[in-house]
Amino acid sequence: MKKYTLYLDESQTKVLNRSARRRPNPHFCMAGIIIEDKDFANLEKSVNQFKRGTWPNEPSPEAIILHQMKIIQAKKGQLDPAEFPEYVQFAQNANLKKFYKGLKQVFAQNNITIIGCCISEVALRQHYSISSNKPDPYLIAIQFIQENYCHFLCANNGRGQIIYESRDAVSDERLRDRYYHVKLMGSMYMSREMMAGRLLGLDFVKKSENNAALQVADFVPFSFARHFGNMQQPKYNIFSTLQYHRYDGGMGLPDKFGVKYMP
Repeated sequence: MKKYTLYLDESQTKVLNRSARRRPNPHFCMAGIIIEDKDFANLEKSVNQFKRGTWPNEPSPEAIILHQMKIIQAKKGQLDPAEFPEYVQFAQNANLKKFYKGLKQVFAQNNITIIGCCISEVALRQHYSISSNKPDPYLIAIQFIQENYCHFLCANNGRGQIIYESRDAVSDERLRDRYYHVKLMGSMYMSREMMAGRLLGLDFVKKSENNAALQVADFVPFSFARHFGNMQQPKYNIFSTLQYHRYDGGMGLPDKFGVKYMP
């Protein structure tokens, strides 16, 4: 069988809810990219080439960690220039435009597939917080993702692991528990036997480890969370590219098999 890895990240976008006195309505998104393991070296080569073009005057541009939030902070004037001097340039539109144009090339040069899940946390509580029940957005999201990842692996005769960007030891272990809960029980559409045969483990990698695939995945959930919340994308973005790379189940259904929205 082919071997794949799904690199996952998360984002939360707060939408102002006008009907509720402008209280924030958080929209949670867990999403990332699937690549075949044998293609990782090519992705890493593309990312390093992109970094060299983005920071041509830096002595070691390959060592710079791609981080969408730092770019957003630079544009808003919220970045600490002493701590992140390499990101100061993104306060200028010309540099932002060049950056996202180059990032699109990384997707064009590699065989990347996107899957994920977006959840309105307010709607989730309104619909399912009954009696003492407390719905868990992480469990719901990882279930949808495991289900569609398993579908992808079946369609491509593969087995696959998941790598998630590490947050802290407690949060990582809680997500690992959710992952194995779904894998051992199966889901609505995938049996536990199918998941056991296709899904491997869930591991965590810190941002500081400079994993090229995780850095590309860092740019995925934010855009889908904003789209799900009916929020405008930033002026310079790669959302159309991300939409194009969604998994469609081989049936032209990217909204079902790619990034699932749960209102």
